[in-house]
Formats: sequence, C-alpha cells, structure tokens
Amino acid sequence: MILWIFIFLAVACLAVVVFIVLKHWSEIRLINPDSIREEMERQKRDALVMQRFSRVKSGKIAPFKYLYQKGIYQTKKAYHQAYLRLINLDKLYQQAKKPLSKVAPSEQERVKRLLDEARSLARDLKWAEAEKRYLEILLLNNRNVDAYKGIGLLYLKQKMYPQAKETFEYLVKIKQADDASFAALAEIAEAEGETGKAEEMRLKAVELRPRLACRYAELARHYVDREDFSKAWPAAKRASDLEPKSAKYTELALECTLVLGDAPEARRRYDKLRLLSEDYPKLQQFRERIDKIQPMG
Repeated sequence: MILWIFIFLAVACLAVVVFIVLKHWSEIRLINPDSIREEMERQKRDALVMQRFSRVKSGKIAPFKYLYQKGIYQTKKAYHQAYLRLINLDKLYQQAKKPLSKVAPSEQERVKRLLDEARSLARDLKWAEAEKRYLEILLLNNRNVDAYKGIGLLYLKQKMYPQAKETFEYLVKIKQADDASFAALAEIAEAEGETGKAEEMRLKAVELRPRLACRYAELARHYVDREDFSKAWPAAKRASDLEPKSAKYTELALECTLVLGDAPEARRRYDKLRLLSEDYPKLQQFRERIDKIQPMG
C-alpha cells in the first residue's frame, strides 16, 4: 500500500515538471548559451572593477593613515624626550647640592687643571706663578677650599705669616680647616712666639688625623724644642709605632728616651735604628750616650 503511495507521488511530481516546462517552452527556446557566458564575464568584470576601486580607495586613504601613524609616533617621541629632559633636570638639581654646583662642568675641568698647575709650580718653587693660578681659581669659585689651602701654604713657605694666618683662619671660620690647616697655624704661632696657641693647634691636628704619624712627630718636636721631653716621648713613640720603618721617627723617639734616662727603651730604639739608618757616625754617638746611662754588653 505504501509503495503505491510513493509511486503516485513520483508520477504527480513528474507531471508538474512536464507541465511547467511545456508552459514556458517558448521562453526556454529563446535562451542563448552565449548570453550565460557573457553574464559570467560581466560579473567577473564587475568584481575586478570593485577590486580596483578598493585599491584606489585604499591608496587615497593611505596618506591619511600614514599621517595618523606618524602623528602617533611623533607624540610618543615628544613624550619620551620630555621624560628624558625631566631626568636631566633632576640630575642638574642633584649636582646643585654639591660644593662646585655653581661651576659649570667646563669650569670644573678648568679648576682642576689650574690646581694641578699651581701645585706643580709650587713644587718648582715658582711662588708667583703658583699664586696666580690659585687666584684664578678663586675668581671662578671664591669658596674653593683647595685653592685657599694651596695659597696659604705658599705664604707659609715664603714666611709671609700674616697672609698665611689670615688664609688658614678663614678656613677655620668656615669650618673647612683640616689637620694641615691646624699644623700650619701651629707653625705660624711658633714663629710668632705663641707657645700655648701652637700646642693647641698641634693637638687639634693630631685629633683630626689620629693615624697620621707626621702629626705626632710635629707635636713631639714642638715639645722637644721646649725641652718638655716627658710630653714629647708619648708623641714620638706614637709616630714611630705608626711608621716603624721611619728612621727619623725612630731617632726622635730614641732622643727622648736618652734625655729621660730610660736605658732599656733607648736600647730597643737603638736596635731598631741600626736596621733603618746608615749614618754610622750618628749611630756611634747614640751608642756612646746609651753607654753613659747603662753600659751595653
């Protein structure tokens, strides 16, 4: 039964198709196969035209896209440069806190060069030329401590005590004096006969550089010159202990022990001095002086 139903439906569909074909047969006969190919070609042409139009359109828009992208790039670049400028400004601000902040980098280099020249000229005893260099530095930066110290030492070596004293006292006033400054003031005080002030300055120099042997030696000589060997001995001993290979400091300590009559210590210092000095006549004199205190075996 079902089979007959399917057969009936198939025959009905076929009849409908035949009916439609017969109804439009006159139109179907007019269809030209070439016209179908032309339609396909027309569609292809339209597609090509659309593609070209798209390319042209994109070509016209491209400059605007380029300008847009360039604008974005320039904006980022400007931001980056501004950021770098801020960093540089911060560095300049930090440098402004330093002693030479008011001096441009090129001027700093000039100051360094002038300092080197001044010190070299001073070593060659060319006082006037060295002083000129130091004064040039002070014209660039009137608070340059090294220049004040240098010119003060120039005055001191030339025994221009008033000028040297004024210079080093200025450093003390601005709290930039170091051990060398106080040692210089001590030398000036000794030259002017101010013994008490000289001792004070020597002690201050030792206080600032407690590991520097020469400051103790200078203090010891100050006491030796005043024949105060009880005070000279500790300073001389400290200088010799700090620089055990120094013949002059060992000799200074030995001299103190001899005057104080400390034969055992004098013998120890003498034994050290024999290893450091080749001044045999002086060594013989020291031996004879020790023998007078206590004969050596």
